Amino acid sequence: MLDVIFDVNGSALAAIAVTIALLWLPGAVIAGLAGVRGWLLAGVAPAVSMGLVAVAAPLASGLGLGWDIVVYLGFGALVALLTAGGVVLARRRGLVLTTTLTPWSRTGTIAVAAAVVVAAVVAVNVIIVATHGLGSVPVGWDSPYHATAIRLIGTTGESGTRMLGWIDFPDKPGGSFYPYAYHCFEALVYQTTGADIPRVMNTGMAVTTTLVVPLGAVAFVRAVGGGAGFAAAAALVSTSFANYPWDLYQWGQLFPYAAGLSLVLPFLALLVHWFRGGADRAGPLVAFAGVGLTGTHSAMIFVSAIFGACFAVHRLVEDRRRFLRGDLPRLGLAAAGVGLLALPYLLGALTMAGMTAAYDWPAVTSPSKALGDGLLLGSDSSWPQWLLACFMVLGVLLMLRNDLLRWVAAGWLVFLFLFVVASGVDFPWAQAITSPWWNDRFRLVSAMILPATIAAGWGMWSTVRWLTERVSRVVRLRPERTAFAALGVVAVLVAAVFLVQTKGGYVQRNAERLWWTYGSNVLSVREQEGMREIRKIVKPDEMVMNDGGDGTVWMYALTGVRPVINHYLLNPTSERRQLLLDDFDHLSDDPAVAKVIRDLNIRYVAVSTGYIGGFRRAPGLTNLDGLPALSLRYANPDFQLYAIDWSKLADGDGN
Repeated sequence: MLDVIFDVNGSALAAIAVTIALLWLPGAVIAGLAGVRGWLLAGVAPAVSMGLVAVAAPLASGLGLGWDIVVYLGFGALVALLTAGGVVLARRRGLVLTTTLTPWSRTGTIAVAAAVVVAAVVAVNVIIVATHGLGSVPVGWDSPYHATAIRLIGTTGESGTRMLGWIDFPDKPGGSFYPYAYHCFEALVYQTTGADIPRVMNTGMAVTTTLVVPLGAVAFVRAVGGGAGFAAAAALVSTSFANYPWDLYQWGQLFPYAAGLSLVLPFLALLVHWFRGGADRAGPLVAFAGVGLTGTHSAMIFVSAIFGACFAVHRLVEDRRRFLRGDLPRLGLAAAGVGLLALPYLLGALTMAGMTAAYDWPAVTSPSKALGDGLLLGSDSSWPQWLLACFMVLGVLLMLRNDLLRWVAAGWLVFLFLFVVASGVDFPWAQAITSPWWNDRFRLVSAMILPATIAAGWGMWSTVRWLTERVSRVVRLRPERTAFAALGVVAVLVAAVFLVQTKGGYVQRNAERLWWTYGSNVLSVREQEGMREIRKIVKPDEMVMNDGGDGTVWMYALTGVRPVINHYLLNPTSERRQLLLDDFDHLSDDPAVAKVIRDLNIRYVAVSTGYIGGFRRAPGLTNLDGLPALSLRYANPDFQLYAIDWSKLADGDGN
C-alpha cells in the first residue's frame, strides 16, 4: 500500500509532511492563542492557515516581496504576536475570552480518533485504486491551469492577484483575476520539497480528503454541542460520498473548489463557537477563516453565506432580543472583517462576474429525476449510494425536529433545490440563481454534501442509540456501565455493517470515477518523457508552439519550458495565438504568422497524439513534416519536437 502511495521515493513523504505542517501548525498556534482547544482546534487550524496565505500573498506582492515560506511563516508569526497582545489587552478590559466546552470522555475521544483514522483509510484506499501513485498526472480539464499556476508562483515568487492571467489571457496587459490562495499554498510545498507538480497537487488532494474533511466534520459537531458519538459517525462517513470530495477530482478536476469546500465546515464551526460561546477572541479567527475561503475559491463566498444565513435565521427565531443586541453586531463585524481582509479577492471576483454568469450548462435530466439523484446520492452512476443516502435522509428528517440542528437541514434543502435547478431546469432564472457556481450541478451537489455529512452522521448515531435502547429493553441492562458498553458494541456493529455493505466506504465505486483522469491517454508516459527531454533542448527565454487540445498544455508545469498555449482552449484565445493555431504551417509564406513567431520568440513546435474531449489537432499544426523551416529535433511514437529555422520565415512585418 505504501509503495503505491509514496512511489518508493522520499519526495512524496516530504510533500505530505510539509503539506501537513504548513496547513496545521501556523493556524493551530494562532487559534490556540485565541482559546480554541482540542478537536475544535484540530479541525479549524487549516482554515486559519489558509486565511494567512490569502492575506499574506497579495500583501507580499504589494510590498515587493517574493512569495516563499519565509514570508508565510513570518506573517504567521506576526499575526500570532498580535493575537497574543490582543489577548493580554482583552483580559485587562475584562472581555470574555474563551468558553469551556463540555469535555468528551476518554472513550468518546478514542472513538472519534478511530473514526477519523477509518475515514482516512477509506480515502487512502480510493487514491490507491484510482491512481498509479501520487506522481500520476491528473489530466482533467482544469488541472493543467492549476498545475501551471503552482509552478509559476513557486518559480517566480510573484503573488499579485492578477498574475495568473498569463495562463488563460497571455496577451492581456493588465492580467486577469483568479482566486489563488490554493495555488500560493501549493507553491510553498513545491518550493520547500522540490517535488514535481503532479505530486504536489495529488499530495494536497490526499491531505484534504484524509484529514481536512473528517476533522472538519468533527470540529463542526463539536462547535454545535454534539457528543463524541455524533462526531465519530460524521467523521466515519465523511470520505465515502461520491459527490464530494471525489467527483470534484474527476472530469473537471476542481482542485481549488474542493479545497475551498473542505474549509467551509471549519469556518462554520468557528462562527457557531463564537456565537454560542460568546468568546470574543474567536471573532478574528472567523475573519481569517472567511478570507481563506474567499481566497481559495470565490464561490465559497456564496456557499458560506447561505449556511450563515440559515444559522442567522435560526438564532433570530431562537431568541430575537439576543440576535438583535448580540448576534447582529457580531455578524456585522464578521462581514466587515472578511470584507476588509478579502478586498483584493472581492474586487477581483467582480471582474469575473460576467464570465461566470454567462455559463449555462443545458439541463441533463428532468427535475424529478434530479431530485431522486440528490436524495439517493446517484452521482451520475447506475446505482445510488443506498445505505449512505438512508442515513442522510434519516438525519435530515431528525434534524428538522432538532432545535439546534434545524438550520443545518435548511442549508441541505437549499443546495438540494439548487442542484435540481441546475440539473433539470432550463430557464433564465435558473441560470441566474446558479451562476455563482457556473451553473454546474457537480459544484452544487458537492456543496450539499457538507450538511449531508453532518446529517448522515446524525442519522447513523441516532440509529445506534435507537438500537441500543431496544437491546436494553429486551436484555434489561440496568447498570450504567453495562448500558454504556452495549452502546459501544452497537456503535461498532453499525459502523462495521456500513463498511461491509458499502465495500469499505464505496472505495471501488468512488475510485472508478477517477480512472479516466489518472489513466487517460491525453498525456501518455511517452509524451511526458518527451516533454521532460525537451528541457535539455529549449533555452529559458524561448517558447514552444503547441496545440490547445492535447497534453502539451502540461509542458510548463512538468518542465518549466513555456508553451504558447498553457491551458485547454475552452475559451477563445488571443488573436495572435489563434492565428498560429490556424496558420502556423504558413510560417514561410505568411508575414503575419512569421511576425508573431518572432515577437513571442518561438523557436520550436511540439505535437503529441493524445487529445482531450472532442479536440483534434489544430489546422496549422496538421502538416508539419516536410516544411522547409522545420527540422525534427526529438521524437518518440507519441511526441515530436521540431526546431524552427528563423532564416526561412516569411519576410515582412505582417501588417
